[in-house]
Amino acid sequence: MDKAQTDPVSEAPAAPQEERAARHLRLLARAAEIQMEVMEATRTEAVDDPAEGVDYCQRIAVITKSLRLTLLLEESFAGQRDERRKAAAKREAARKQHHGQRVKFAMMMAPYDSPETEEGGRRRRAQEICEKLERPEVAELVEVTPAEIAVETLSRYWGYPPRVKRWLEAADKTLERMGVVPPPEDDEPWPEDPPEFRATGRRKPKPPDTG
Repeated sequence: MDKAQTDPVSEAPAAPQEERAARHLRLLARAAEIQMEVMEATRTEAVDDPAEGVDYCQRIAVITKSLRLTLLLEESFAGQRDERRKAAAKREAARKQHHGQRVKFAMMMAPYDSPETEEGGRRRRAQEICEKLERPEVAELVEVTPAEIAVETLSRYWGYPPRVKRWLEAADKTLERMGVVPPPEDDEPWPEDPPEFRATGRRKPKPPDTG
């Protein structure tokens, strides 16, 4: 065989864990069906046309034991899949919370980075930013956008010269002092073209209130 040719199966990318688990469950379910079919066939033979010297009770007992092990495996796989789903949901919730807090603390730096504003005005503007971040359209933008882009976008919307790197570094230090540990990196990447920044195609959502 030509060495340039390779086994197409070996070159296929590995299936995602969730897809692989679902396939295993389907195979186990089919195995259980086959064992039930064999048990039904054994029962039919024992009743309608029994063979001499065959212990049908023993044969059914063996099939029953095999079926029980198959069902236990199926239950174990299903439980493991549920645990993975719960863990993934927990990681995603932690990621979203950390991401939102990071953007929030970064944006709260904006008024304090404006030397022309007095201290009382800075506190008032920081509070206004906190309130604006709670608005649905702003919260949606933050949720689906990388922190760097979200901070830069909101800064321009709200009239602050964006100092993205500086503010995010300050936010990270604040979270570190609070004992908030960044969650593990998620395998799911950020969308390359979030809906908020599409120039054509779907209708753009309403931009954050600049008032």
